[in-house]
Amino acid sequence: MKKLVMAGSLLVVAAVALSAAYAAGDGKFSFDDPINKKCPITGKEIVSGKSVEYEKQLIGLCCQDCVGKFESDPKKYIGKVKEFKKKKASSVTDICCSETAADPINRECPEIAFADPINKVCPLTGKDINPTKTVEYEKQVIGLCCDDCKGKFESDPKKYIGKVKEFKKKKS
Repeated sequence: MKKLVMAGSLLVVAAVALSAAYAAGDGKFSFDDPINKKCPITGKEIVSGKSVEYEKQLIGLCCQDCVGKFESDPKKYIGKVKEFKKKKASSVTDICCSETAADPINRECPEIAFADPINKVCPLTGKDINPTKTVEYEKQVIGLCCDDCKGKFESDPKKYIGKVKEFKKKKS
């Protein structure tokens, strides 16, 4: 009986300690280390405790100012986190019928990407790609930097595909 009371007491102490750690971390307590080593905003080394969870991955930052910037527009900066792994879906239904779907009532899901882009720079501008701006061309995912480039590429892919050195042409 004493062992049972002692074990219960230890569990209570552990729960209180974890609750305190959770509360001290603005409700974002995690046992994981950030996936990156450099801040995606400044390029500086990340600082312990300065992190944000994005798509179930912990992104490290260098300061509280960068935490705020990242939280306000994560899609703007996530492309600079090379260690970031986009969630791959097994089907359109998995994405569109999830609680994170863009429009869960009408089940319309814009910008669905099933694989990582084959390129790292935009074929139109030469800038780093935004992993959310992709186009499928001949069963290969091509990354672009912005909606403007995405629209131009979609309207005339043959004009720009030659600039994607990673593109592998189909054999006839």
